[in-house]
Amino acid sequence: MYKTSVRALGNFGARYFSNYFGSLKEEIIKSNLSILYEIYIGKMLLLTIASFFASLFGITFVFIYFVQLPLLFAVASGFVGAAAASATTLSLFYSYPFHQLTTKKTSIESNMPFAINHMSAIASSGVAPFVVFKLLMNIKEYGEITHEFQRIVRNTELFGMDILTSIKNVADRTPSPQFKQFLYGIVSTITSGGDMKVFLDNSGKEALFDYRLKREKYLQTLSTYADFYTAVLIAAPLFFVSILSIMSLIGGNILGLSIPTAMRLGIYILIPAMNMIFLLFVHYTQPR
Repeated sequence: MYKTSVRALGNFGARYFSNYFGSLKEEIIKSNLSILYEIYIGKMLLLTIASFFASLFGITFVFIYFVQLPLLFAVASGFVGAAAASATTLSLFYSYPFHQLTTKKTSIESNMPFAINHMSAIASSGVAPFVVFKLLMNIKEYGEITHEFQRIVRNTELFGMDILTSIKNVADRTPSPQFKQFLYGIVSTITSGGDMKVFLDNSGKEALFDYRLKREKYLQTLSTYADFYTAVLIAAPLFFVSILSIMSLIGGNILGLSIPTAMRLGIYILIPAMNMIFLLFVHYTQPR
């Protein structure tokens, strides 16, 4: 029953909502979720519908029997909560492939300089490109790049593709434009009979230069963040506490709160929350 419903909803969504879900198909393929586009759409729609009705009945039941609201208000609240729950479920399903794609792209591009230099070291021994990919495909330290190399080896060994077709297939599916350009550079070098060692040396130096440049730019940005932190999260709270200390001597309140209460909220809630937000901001904006 579940599988039948998923397939039916998936075919319905793919057919009648292709304008809304069209971009999702490419993201599912590139993110390698190992699930068919129609099946993913079916699961998304089924769980969205299920969350709507489960939230509707659950919230209505709670508001009638526990909160003891009138029936009309309980049902209206149930519909509002159900709409919010279904919208959240739909948004999570829709954004998940994009999140996976962004994560893979970040992992690939942050590990490219080191993986390419390792490839260059192996290629200096004169081995074939396929051997280079096979030797690197199990090195977990290179993150998602190893999965891309595993697909190249799998296409060649299991699906019978030649090495050029296999590399092109992975290049067309990779989420990183930089890695795609690198793979097509390998294809061009093999096709033209160029020196693979020279190509990998140059690509490794270029990737490492870009990596260092991003780090240097980020260090410059950190100096700006440090000035902001000093002004807003160190000097401003000290000024805030000093002003409240003086106001507590003459009495009064702030937004209906007593001065001691306002000071406690600022010291134990507001300032730690602002520091936590700042730390999260720095963490998620740093280059990977």
